[in-house]
Amino acid sequence: MTVILESLKLTDFQVFQGQHELDLTPRVKHNRTRSIILFGGLNGAGKTTTLTAIRLALYGKQALGLGVSNKAYEKFLSECIHRARNSLVQANSAAIELSFNYSSYGDLKHYTVARGWTVNGKQTKEKLMIFEEGKPLNELNQEQCQGFLNELIPLGVSELFFFDGEKIKELAEDENGLNLGESIKRLLGLDIIDTLRADLGIFVRAKSKEIAGIKTAKKFEELENQLNSLERKIETTFEEINQLRPILAEHSENISKLENNLLAQGGAWASSRESETKKRDELLAEKKLLTKQLHEIIAGSYPLSLGEKFIAKALKQLRDESQARRVIETSSLVRNRVDSLNKSLKSKLNDEKAIKLVREEFKDLLEPKVKTALIHDKSESQLHAIEQVVFDAIENQRKSASAIYQQLTKLEDNLDKLGKNIARAPEESKLKPLIEKLNSLKADETRVLLKKQQLKDDYKRLLREALELSRKLDNLSQMALRSKTENRAISYAQNSRDILKDFSSEMTKQKIADLEKEFSRSFQRLARKEDIHIRASIDPDNFSVKLINDTGEVVDKNRLSAGEKQIYAISILEALATTSGRKLPIIIDTPLGRLDSKHRNKLIKNYFPHASHQVIILSTDTEVDEEFYQELSPSISHAYKLNYDSKAGSTTPIEGYFWKTPLEETA
Repeated sequence: MTVILESLKLTDFQVFQGQHELDLTPRVKHNRTRSIILFGGLNGAGKTTTLTAIRLALYGKQALGLGVSNKAYEKFLSECIHRARNSLVQANSAAIELSFNYSSYGDLKHYTVARGWTVNGKQTKEKLMIFEEGKPLNELNQEQCQGFLNELIPLGVSELFFFDGEKIKELAEDENGLNLGESIKRLLGLDIIDTLRADLGIFVRAKSKEIAGIKTAKKFEELENQLNSLERKIETTFEEINQLRPILAEHSENISKLENNLLAQGGAWASSRESETKKRDELLAEKKLLTKQLHEIIAGSYPLSLGEKFIAKALKQLRDESQARRVIETSSLVRNRVDSLNKSLKSKLNDEKAIKLVREEFKDLLEPKVKTALIHDKSESQLHAIEQVVFDAIENQRKSASAIYQQLTKLEDNLDKLGKNIARAPEESKLKPLIEKLNSLKADETRVLLKKQQLKDDYKRLLREALELSRKLDNLSQMALRSKTENRAISYAQNSRDILKDFSSEMTKQKIADLEKEFSRSFQRLARKEDIHIRASIDPDNFSVKLINDTGEVVDKNRLSAGEKQIYAISILEALATTSGRKLPIIIDTPLGRLDSKHRNKLIKNYFPHASHQVIILSTDTEVDEEFYQELSPSISHAYKLNYDSKAGSTTPIEGYFWKTPLEETA
């Protein structure tokens, strides 16, 4: 079986106002069919809407999950009708048309699925039509049309090919194998076998109850009542979980739209205005302190550093004067000693010649040649104090003043930038309603997520309780059968259950072996750590997955990075798709959000170009940026940019990408 999606036509569906047709057929370029059709759009622009439309066209109510009530589905359809912001007249209907080629055993046929609905008051009327080779299949009513589509492309199989970030996340964080188990069962059709076994179990219990004694029959009735009550709770809980899915999707879409609207109105500046203002006040306080410190420096000895040459000259004068003073003082001391010596020589020896010789010997000291005039009357200690002040002014105060000046210059630059940012932010009163609405939506989303988690926990608990009650009923049936003559119908039913169990078990083992091989091949190709060889070991009973390295040790999945977990989940999905033996288009929504650049590069080089004969990627400009676009370009057939107008509240698809025009796309 091979499917190629040809086109998708949307009329007033969610963010798409009016009618828009998207060409999905892979185009031939340079004698080679290029498989990738790339959709680019910001959050809330309609990427997820595109995937939702394809699912809804094919599966209707089932696209929302099993157990969704008609009322919930009708509400969903009503909410999918576009609400125009710039028009007084609102649409009351929406439509999706999906055209595709379907090839099976060499037989190629062209189909168009047309699903539309109209809301009239509280009533929602849906219409589904299928065209084969352009002719309507009028012989099929609406239910038969849906059944026909389910046979063409089974829902369980399509989930292996049409997936989004949520599906990848569920598989990546699937610790107990619940999500993988559901995928494997749908892939093999084992969910139908499980239903048949359950129905046979009910038949066996009913017959066993008929032949049991009064006491045992009463116990049967008691356990069956408990089981029926649990099954109703399980069904209700499951329906409640599924009803939350479109609510969460709507919350996510509305939050994205509102965030884009806020950005368009300067919300990015407004969101940081408070922190920017606080930072500005902190910088102003710092500026005040630094300015005070600078004033204190300037009021001290710092001005001396401004006339360094003059100060050096003045210091030289003071030092010369100090030297001259020391010479004069020394001369005075020597003169006193010489006079004293002369007196002694004259009184005792009366030798004029000796006196003359002494005077000649000390002539230089007695009559020093002092060239420096003593202008300032400064002592040695005063000179040292002046030198210390000058040194501090030039070496310390000047450096401190320079450092503070640089800090103040930097502060002024930062204050200027902060001032501009604060000025850019619109008035708080203008954005306050939008911010309050956004906070309210996020709070609602959190409450719904918490409720969903609680319901999932309740669902698991109820399943365990129901399983335990089923075991008790089976044991009671066996006891009743052993105590009575064997009933042929019961025997056949019980044998059929056992055979179906063995068949299911054997089929599961065979497919799991294939799945493990395909996973190892895929993971090794996509993981960026070439030196790590990991294989999967899947438990056939509970479908839990163990990752085994090449030394036989179990690798803890929790130790994998977020990117590695996503690679693991995509490898599982690719392995499931390959094992299915079907060739369907791959549609993947926001695939690269949690990956680092190296993991993205692996997917872009080794996954997307080879994932399928047709690959539709729904991404943001940050996921597939210009560099990655160039890497993908040899495999890109064409691209669409989903251009969202926040004022009109609608999206227009334009052929091309964020930085590529249709003309450039032909390259």
